[in-house]
Amino acid sequence: MTDGSTESLTLAADFPAADRDAWRALVEKALKGVPYEKALVGELAEGIRTEPIYTRDDAIAPPAAARHVPSTSDAAAERTTLGWDVRTLHAHPDPAATNAAILADLAAGANSVALRFDAGGQLGHTARTGGDFSGSGGVMIDGIDALDRALDGVYLEAATVALEPGAAFLPAAALMTGLWERRGISSDAARGHLGADPLGTLASLGTAGEPVDAALARMAEIAAVLHDRFPNATAVSVDSSPYHAAGADEALDLGYALATGVAYLRAMETAGLAPADAARQMVFCLPVGVDVFLGIAKLRAARALWARVLEACGVPEGGRAMSLHVTTAPRAWAGRDAWVNMLRATVATFAAATGGADSLTVLPYTHALGLPDGFARRIARNTQLVLKEESHLARVVDPAGGSWYVEMLTDKLAERAWGHFQAVEAAGGMAKALLSGSVAKACAEAWSARERRIARRREELTGVNAFPKVDEVPVDVAAVDRDALVAAARERLGDGSDPLPGDASVEDRARAAEAGVDLSALMPAGPVEPEIAPLPAHRLGEAFEELRDACDAAQTKTGRRPRALLLGLGGAASYTARATFARNHLGTGGIEAVDAELDDPGQANQILKDAAADLVVICSSDSIYADRAAAVAGALKAAGASRVWLAGRPGDREAEWQAAGIDGYLFAGDDTLATLRGLLSDLGVWSPEGGSE
Repeated sequence: MTDGSTESLTLAADFPAADRDAWRALVEKALKGVPYEKALVGELAEGIRTEPIYTRDDAIAPPAAARHVPSTSDAAAERTTLGWDVRTLHAHPDPAATNAAILADLAAGANSVALRFDAGGQLGHTARTGGDFSGSGGVMIDGIDALDRALDGVYLEAATVALEPGAAFLPAAALMTGLWERRGISSDAARGHLGADPLGTLASLGTAGEPVDAALARMAEIAAVLHDRFPNATAVSVDSSPYHAAGADEALDLGYALATGVAYLRAMETAGLAPADAARQMVFCLPVGVDVFLGIAKLRAARALWARVLEACGVPEGGRAMSLHVTTAPRAWAGRDAWVNMLRATVATFAAATGGADSLTVLPYTHALGLPDGFARRIARNTQLVLKEESHLARVVDPAGGSWYVEMLTDKLAERAWGHFQAVEAAGGMAKALLSGSVAKACAEAWSARERRIARRREELTGVNAFPKVDEVPVDVAAVDRDALVAAARERLGDGSDPLPGDASVEDRARAAEAGVDLSALMPAGPVEPEIAPLPAHRLGEAFEELRDACDAAQTKTGRRPRALLLGLGGAASYTARATFARNHLGTGGIEAVDAELDDPGQANQILKDAAADLVVICSSDSIYADRAAAVAGALKAAGASRVWLAGRPGDREAEWQAAGIDGYLFAGDDTLATLRGLLSDLGVWSPEGGSE
């Protein structure tokens, strides 16, 4: 103020105090009779009720929060002052091509790399024995020379290399430690993550490489070696991606991660590591989807829950931090209208950064379609860099802390996750839960519930079950001659190496790796076969995309895709809304739409001839339907239309309209997927047994 007064200005002084009851009354008036609970109150897949507004009255009281988990703010403060680690995933089968991509990423701003072994390597196979698995889904790391080629020019003292070796985690440990030795990297300078995750591997591949108890002991042995010799490297992953991909909701996913972490603590304690030392060997790898608030809450809850576990294990407060690597959830990436995945990546990155990720991998927008080219890798990498360097998301400690909604969501999610964790522990632990099939059953049930919501479009996937682009142009992916790569690898490997004794130590295997022993010989029992059924890996839009694929196949085969005629009655003002709805509804299944307006039923013959459609959908208002729908349907049938549908609910006119020739209905809230499957099956385009026909 200009007169030097210290009087404060209260902007709301002339307004009445905010009152929730008054707000509720205004809202109910605006809803015009629609129940408040139905219109504005939601429920997440995790069973958490969500309100449309949160105020100070909704703040979680400290005693309630303390009952479950400690505060997340202190844990978030432990993030590096440089922000999160930008980590790029590499899975090109050719180690040389992988190396070129790694160097490009590191030069352009990435801090670390994730190196995924190919499907054969993850089961302990090389190109000699891997069959169709060799060169599929990852890099062909069949020995130390291949690993050296993939990491040529990478300073292993500066950039963390995180391995994803599957069941071959023991050979991977030998190869990586052998490479550190080969390059003369001192023990305290070596940085890396070996990715030993026997239970996660059992879930995703159906085998841990050995019987589970033996695999857990091997993992613990590797952790002990790193603790003693390589203090700045880590050995153990707790990767919940297999459960998330199989359908687990976020609370179930967290519960399984906690149960896995506890199983690994026990195994490492048996091997002689104190709980605090064992915890430092572990990196939690959690997927985050495109629900921003749920993703933030998931990561905050994860840190708090793990701190509670370590507290119960007697770990001092300063050693309870969780090392948290986040990846954008593969199930959220669509194979249709893939450009939208760039937006999904941005949203998930924001959630991961705000939730406190220590490192983050953003999947390229073409991830669901094949190997990324340079452009796709660049966009994935730069999505992180822009949000980190230009939006300064790394500069705030726990930016979501204090948000009444986020705090509530964190608390409720932690409570449910803790319940799942306790249930697994009560049933004998995570290994037993996997082997008994209870994990597969729980994930399948969660997936089935989610699939029903997607089928009815209560959960919208842009470009898939909402706003589809039927005539989309395919995006570019990297081309790979896998057969040539496998043939060259077989020639180079020759007859292979003799397997090492099963009791050979990690150090023995590292020396053997340096001497040229291949990956399969470094396995404790040679290449392995699955012992349980692997968990399936779903994508949210897979059912709709299957129908789109079937329609694309029909177009390739016959020169045209299924077509619907949207027949408008009564002028554009009457039919546009429902015609637009019908176009989107049918487009989610790959059916293209053409438009026409009918003024006189006598025009039906010519309109049908011009449209050459497989299906006619009558579109207009309810009042016009009442007057004209039956007559128009009859005229269309008389003119030769084999399938006549109506955009809207039939209500009490269903019998009348069915008698007039209307065969089906499109309306909001229907089981869209079932409707489209029935229609495309009737057209001979799709079958339940084999997809496209």
